[in-house]
Amino acid sequence: MSATPARPGLRPGRRPGFSLDDIAEAALAVGFRNLTMSSVADRLGVKHSSLYRRVPSRDDLVIAAMDLAVQRADWPVPGKDWRAYLEETAHVIWGLLAAHPGMAGLIHDLPRTPPSVTRIFYATAHELTGMGFTPRDAVLVVDTLTDLATDVYTGWERLVRERDTASGERTTGIDQMRESWSGEHAAPEAAPFAAVLGAVIDGDPYDWFRSKLALFLDGAATRLPRSGPGED
Repeated sequence: MSATPARPGLRPGRRPGFSLDDIAEAALAVGFRNLTMSSVADRLGVKHSSLYRRVPSRDDLVIAAMDLAVQRADWPVPGKDWRAYLEETAHVIWGLLAAHPGMAGLIHDLPRTPPSVTRIFYATAHELTGMGFTPRDAVLVVDTLTDLATDVYTGWERLVRERDTASGERTTGIDQMRESWSGEHAAPEAAPFAAVLGAVIDGDPYDWFRSKLALFLDGAATRLPRSGPGED
C-alpha cells in the first residue's frame, strides 16, 4: 500500500519547538531598532525557515513583540477623576516607548494593530464614558492622547539620533535644530519665542509632552456636560 500523499500547502518537517510567546520574548530582547527575522532566529537558536513557519513577516514579528510589551505595562486603575486617569495613562504610554527604543517609529507603519493595544484602547474609552464622555468623544480623546505621545516621542528619538554632516563629522538633530530655531535669521520680535524653543530643544522631552498634554486635556474638558444648571 502506498503512503498517503501530503496535503497541498503543507511543508514536511518537524513542528518548531518554540511558541509565539518565545518569539515575542526574543524580539523584545533583540530590541525594535535591531529587529529582523535573522536576529530573532539567532536569538532563539533556530533556523530562519523554522521561524518563518511561525511568523511569516517582519511585521508579524513587530506586532507580536509590541503586543507582549503592551500586555506587561502597568496600566492605571481608573478613579473618579478622568483627567488624573488620562495623565497616568499618558505616563504609562511614554514609559512604554522609552523602555523600548524604536517602537514609537514603527507603530503607524503596521498593517494591523496588536490585540493588546485594541483591548487597552477600548477599555480606556469605556472608562471615559462612565466619567461623562460620549462614545465618540471618548474614542477621540484616547486616539488623540495616543497620537500625541507617539508623535512627540518619535520626534525626540529623531533629534537625538546621530548623523553625518557634509563635512563628514557626526552630529545630532538637536544640534541642527538648535541652530535652526536660534532666531538669528528671524525678525527681532522672534527673540522671546526663540528662547522658549531653545529651552524646549535642550530640555527634557517629557516635560514638553506634559505641557502639550495639559493643553489637550483643557480642550477635552469642554466636551463634558456641565455638572450643574448654575455653572458658567
